[in-house]
Amino acid sequence: MAAMTLIVGSVLGWIAAFVAVLVGTALSTALIVFLATSLGFSVVRLSSVALRQA
Repeated sequence: MAAMTLIVGSVLGWIAAFVAVLVGTALSTALIVFLATSLGFSVVRLSSVALRQA
């Protein structure tokens, strides 16, 4: 019984670690996309303002 508990606990631990890695990857990817989009928009906006004043 103890061996079965150990095996089930180990499998559940691996599943939890896998889910945590997937969620962390998804969050970091979303953060990278958000930063790239907002920085790109800022560059375009600042360039248009600079060109308009020149």
